[in-house]
Amino acid sequence: MARPLAFDRQAALERAMQVFWTKGYTATSVADLTAAMSLSKSSLYGTFGDKHAIFLEAIEFYRDHVTARVRSAIELPTPARQVIRSILSRAVDRILEPEGRRGCLLNNSAVEVGPDDPDAADLCRSGLSLMEDTFECLVRRAQAEGDILAEYDPRKLARFLNGTVNGIMVIGKANPDRQTLADIVNVALRALDSSER
Repeated sequence: MARPLAFDRQAALERAMQVFWTKGYTATSVADLTAAMSLSKSSLYGTFGDKHAIFLEAIEFYRDHVTARVRSAIELPTPARQVIRSILSRAVDRILEPEGRRGCLLNNSAVEVGPDDPDAADLCRSGLSLMEDTFECLVRRAQAEGDILAEYDPRKLARFLNGTVNGIMVIGKANPDRQTLADIVNVALRALDSSER
């Protein structure tokens, strides 16, 4: 099939991202990608390059369009500690939804190919750093609002919260039990009151 005249590169890339997110890198075939992106094999290679190049662009797309949405939480007028709770609780809700069981593409890709694919690992790391930066901004705001002690290191707490949300995504895949995941959220929030400085 020839590439359509009104080809939308971003839409095709988003469809590729969905395939990698659902199947993972290894299990995704070029045939899966051509079908999802409505491209012939020659058009796919001519426009995007090989499967690995598409995968890297898909991770970048996820980082810039899915992970970046969480960044908008910084602007919410709600108290920052409540926003942190909402992000963690939403991770629980999402992993328990049928579609949410895919988890996080960055997380999945880091586990599947990160140790052997430095380019993919770099992109995953940049996406995870975006989440860490978001949590740091929220922690700093919560400190200014008096809801987290000001002497705690905001970057350390941000790393802890980032690890918590990603842990929820992994544990929820194997054990989609709401109470188990809610326990993780509740203990994480209590840790904000008793973290090492």
